[in-house]
Amino acid sequence: MTAALLTHAAHAAELVVVQVAPQKGELAHYTNELRTGMLAHLDHVNATGGVRGDTVRLVSLDDAANPAQALKQIEQAAASLNPVAFLYLIGPETIVATLEANIFGRLGIPLIGTSPAAAQLRTPTRSHVFHLTQGENSEYEKLAQQLRTVGLRKVALVHWDDPATLGEVRYFEQSAAREPAIEVLARAPVAASSGRLDKPFEQVAQARADAIVSMLPVEETAKLLKHLRSKGVFTPVYGASYNESGRLFEHAGEAASRGMTVTQVVPNPFGGALPAVRDYQVQMKQYAPKDARLGTLSLEGFLAAHLLVEALRQTPRPVTAAGLRDALEQRSPFDLGGLKASFSKTDHVGLDFLDIGIVTFGGRLRY
Repeated sequence: MTAALLTHAAHAAELVVVQVAPQKGELAHYTNELRTGMLAHLDHVNATGGVRGDTVRLVSLDDAANPAQALKQIEQAAASLNPVAFLYLIGPETIVATLEANIFGRLGIPLIGTSPAAAQLRTPTRSHVFHLTQGENSEYEKLAQQLRTVGLRKVALVHWDDPATLGEVRYFEQSAAREPAIEVLARAPVAASSGRLDKPFEQVAQARADAIVSMLPVEETAKLLKHLRSKGVFTPVYGASYNESGRLFEHAGEAASRGMTVTQVVPNPFGGALPAVRDYQVQMKQYAPKDARLGTLSLEGFLAAHLLVEALRQTPRPVTAAGLRDALEQRSPFDLGGLKASFSKTDHVGLDFLDIGIVTFGGRLRY
């Protein structure tokens, strides 16, 4: 073995990253789709030489959507696995709990990605929390702009009745109030996990609105679509990016889901204009499970892993969590394949991508 190869081997290491997120229940879909995209890219990187020879291992821990359990698992993972980063927390209550505890700042380990992307979970900028995509405030502002563009000026809102969602309701109403104003005719709150959907669904169905905005999780939005169409109500339905098109198709069926308008924080996973998306499609085919399908969530996970890898390439050796955090903040922009992720000391939101997608045949999207 040559001296160069010996030196390379001596420096090679295993870099551990950890995702703490629910693997069963309502939120498991988000976890699983994001993880599928992450693993597709990390498996590709490891199979093609790693990050400067280092391999990257993703460890997945199930927090059962329990904030206290998530905090405990983060602490234990930090102590036993020495991770360089955590990836994508799932669920507003868990995210709030970790931010209130300042657990990532205290441990000195960066977190890349949160879902949902509510604004109150992003402000102020936290030193060790890095967001990949635009937040829900930006999405609802984009949605209001789209409603104005197509001339839909009277809307009804159906939304989860929890603090995080109520904050988004207020922000949408502020965006709607700008000239030319959009009138909110009805607000139909749904008690979280109550299962009582008929009354709020009927409220928005009878509102005589030009459009209905769903601020519900994707499974409940699918139920809304089925309810409306079964009643002969074909009012256009709009929603934010967590209403993943494949999931809508799976739960609502083709006839009900087709035509829903959804704001998008990543490019079209079914397109091919950007190198990032072409790489995603190739690597999903090569490394993802055979039954995995393309979608915005797995693309988001893929891009998060891509960002991690590019930041690791800019991190001085020996790679540490502190070094990675500094690289994320100081070495950007990071080229993800036609998409630039940029961070600064005062701005920890990487991508500025924002678009409108319409659900088409088979749960695909048209931007």
